[in-house]
Amino acid sequence: MNGYVPVEVPTKKYIKAYIISKLGEKPVMNTSDDVIGHKLYDLLEHSTNERRDQFECQHYTDIIRLYIPVRTFKKRGAFLNHTNIKNFNLFVEAELKNRLNSIMDDLIALYPSFENNLPEARKRLGIDIEAWSDDSIKKSYYRYRKRKGKPLLPGVRPLN
Repeated sequence: MNGYVPVEVPTKKYIKAYIISKLGEKPVMNTSDDVIGHKLYDLLEHSTNERRDQFECQHYTDIIRLYIPVRTFKKRGAFLNHTNIKNFNLFVEAELKNRLNSIMDDLIALYPSFENNLPEARKRLGIDIEAWSDDSIKKSYYRYRKRKGKPLLPGVRPLN
């Protein structure tokens, strides 16, 4: 890709799948039209935790290649340290979970069954079962419902 520099960022599988579904196979980070690109630009701008440059985390098993404009590379560089990688992943994960919660709330308002609405939510998010398991999605959604004080769905045991 002419005019862009690749940046490799360690991520979780479902975060990688979400970014690809939202921005395509070769995600180009623009600051004007996408919050993920804006966050990446912000992290490149701030050099936090400079001494910890080796990133080792068992949770971030995949690597996604993001493309930033050459102009941004010349101004900010393409190095993300340990703290910035973690902050980027937490930001994208929060956005993904907020979107999941919103989609599931809308679907459950129409048909109150988590299992029957899950395929439609997966389709809207663009995440398959290999990237994010059903149990993990279910736990995340029910933690959200419990935190917000919403009633649990009928026939579902509360989570511990």
